[in-house]
Amino acid sequence: MDGELPNTKPTSSPLTNENGWRKSTIRIKLPAEKISQREADAPELDITGVYHRSLCEVITTAFQDEAAKAFHYTPFSVFWQPTPNSTPERIHSEIYNSDAFIEEHKKVMELPFPEGEQYEHAVAALMLGSDSTHLAQFGTAALWPVYAFFGNQSKYSRAKPSNFAAHHVAYLPTVRLFCSVPYNSLIYV
Repeated sequence: MDGELPNTKPTSSPLTNENGWRKSTIRIKLPAEKISQREADAPELDITGVYHRSLCEVITTAFQDEAAKAFHYTPFSVFWQPTPNSTPERIHSEIYNSDAFIEEHKKVMELPFPEGEQYEHAVAALMLGSDSTHLAQFGTAALWPVYAFFGNQSKYSRAKPSNFAAHHVAYLPTVRLFCSVPYNSLIYV
């Protein structure tokens, strides 16, 4: 077995340009309690090592996936009428039967089609979410992945982990502001 180890290739990160990932630095404004200042004048902190993908690429990939065959592209309203004499009640159960989706669908359908356009127009109901994840069993290494889900997909299908409905959009590093930056020196000048 030891003789086989030198022949193994080192693993590379999946977060590469070839896989559609970019590495960037973002700037955030630092809050300052009990100090009256314009937001434009607030000190900034550079966050390095932010990995992200193009949202257009994520949308295109998701809509070409097999699961997109079950997506809802045309919204509709759902009503419930318990008895023939009762007033129908509107039921809100999915994003694609919400008022917001219906209104956006109307706006998109009113857009002019460019000359020679061969594809239908549709609303992509993006839902973004994030949570912390630990990178090691021991220690404090953590990361904040940002996921995109599509409201065009039924919540019953979207909620099943086996359907792989979460699309990775970004990875945000954990910022330990008080340990890594002299915060007071930036704010209380």
